[in-house]
Amino acid sequence: MHHLGVRMTIADTDTLAQTELRDMVASGELAIVSAGFRCFTKTELIRQLGIQQESLAFDSGFFPPQAVARMLESDTIDLTPGHTACIKTENYQDAQLGKGIRFERSTYAKVDQLATDPAMRGLNHYLDTTFGYYTVDEANGYILAHYNWHRFGAGKGGRVHDVPGNIVKIGAMLTKRLDRIKQKCRDARAVLMVVGETQGYDYMMIDDAVFPLGETGPVDDACKKLFGAKCQMVTLADVATPQAALDLL
Repeated sequence: MHHLGVRMTIADTDTLAQTELRDMVASGELAIVSAGFRCFTKTELIRQLGIQQESLAFDSGFFPPQAVARMLESDTIDLTPGHTACIKTENYQDAQLGKGIRFERSTYAKVDQLATDPAMRGLNHYLDTTFGYYTVDEANGYILAHYNWHRFGAGKGGRVHDVPGNIVKIGAMLTKRLDRIKQKCRDARAVLMVVGETQGYDYMMIDDAVFPLGETGPVDDACKKLFGAKCQMVTLADVATPQAALDLL
C-alpha cells in the first residue's frame, strides 16, 4: 500500500503541474512559442506539455535560427519578391558538416515534372505529406511546408493549386501569426521560446548555404531585444515535462 501511495502522489504531482501550466498559458500569463526548426517542435510540445494553442508562425516548415530571428524582427512577411520550389534531402551527409537536411532550389515546373503520381515512391523529396511544395522565402531563408499546394493537394479543405495567389495569402497569414506571437509575448509575464531538433541534424542547407541548427544565439538575442529578460530561449529537452517547464519560471 505504501508503494501504491507513492505512485499516486507522483501521478498527482504530474497532473497538478500540467493543470497549472495549462492555466498559465490559457490566461496569457505564460507564452510558450514553438520556434523551429521544424513542425516536430510543435507536436513535441503538445506531447510533452499537453498544451494546445492557436497556429503560430513557425509551426509548419523548416526555420533555422537565423530565419526565426529575422522574422521576429520583421513587421511583415512578403514572399512575392522571391520564392521558388525546392527539392528536399533528409539525412544529408557531408564529410565536414556531418548529418543534416538539404534543400535544392528548383522550379515549380520541374517539381511538377518529377511529381508524377501521389502514390509514387520518393514523392516526399518533392512535396510534403499534404502535397505542398517546399517553398523557399528568399528574403528570410526558410522553407515552408503545408501551405503552397501542388495539384495533388488541391480541393481538400479549401486548398487551391494557385502559386501566385497562395504566395500572397501565405505572406498575410504568416504576418498575422507573427503578430499573434508578439502580442502573446508582450502580454505575458514569462515567455519560453522553444527550439527543437529531434533527428540528430547539425545543420540545414539551402543549396550550398549552411545554417547550423545549434547556433541559436540569434533567436535568444531577438527575444531579449523584443521582449526583455522575461523571455528565455530553451530547448525541447528543457521542457520535457510540465514540471520542468514550471521550474524555469
